[in-house]
Amino acid sequence: MQNSGICTGRLADDSKHWLPPGLQLGDWRQAAAAPIFAGLPAEVIMEALKSGRPRCFGKDQQVFSPDCRPQAFLLVLQGRIRLYYLDRDGEERAMRFVGPGDLLCPHLEGEPNDTLHPPFGESVGSLRLLVLPAACFLQLLREHFLLARNLIAQLATSLERASQQACLSQARSAPVLVARYLLERLPDHGKSINLRPIRMTAQEMGIARETLSRAIAGLCKRNLIDYRCGQVLLLDRPGLLNLANL
Repeated sequence: MQNSGICTGRLADDSKHWLPPGLQLGDWRQAAAAPIFAGLPAEVIMEALKSGRPRCFGKDQQVFSPDCRPQAFLLVLQGRIRLYYLDRDGEERAMRFVGPGDLLCPHLEGEPNDTLHPPFGESVGSLRLLVLPAACFLQLLREHFLLARNLIAQLATSLERASQQACLSQARSAPVLVARYLLERLPDHGKSINLRPIRMTAQEMGIARETLSRAIAGLCKRNLIDYRCGQVLLLDRPGLLNLANL
């Protein structure tokens, strides 16, 4: 009997005969490697794939907004999404990125009367998503405990990231923002951290690369840090703490 390659985890060459329409072999591989499906049988992953549909976006396209949220879970297959969080006055207060393997549920985000509005989602570059209808995916969560546990673990990680980002977003200036970022990532007794690639670090902080470079140069002039080839050496922790107001 011919093996389809699905139940065993091996991928058959005739994937077009068993993959849902519109999906590619790379989509299957990315979904199978996603944390949300960790430890689950291939049959469950295929059930989720069959319920969804792929959707592609070009660079800097809006994926969703507070007023236009898909009633679906979004699994990132390729590319990244930039999430903007605004306060009730419409000012940007936080930003984070999600990438391949991450799962988003925009329709479950808070309502506009919360401290932060639901986020705007924008593609960073070429983006490919798997759109999973909410009703179908929620049914899978009810049927498979491990899937629900994986979702809870992912939500916990997202909350931790959001907490770190909230602390950073309250910074009054770029030097304060960078000081808080360094202190957040340096161990209590650690003195060195690598910021490369600088462009990605700047995006994580929500500032331009040039702004980050100027802020680092300013911290060096104050003799708070030393910086060489992407490597930061902490020289004055109390001084950095004082700047960060922590």
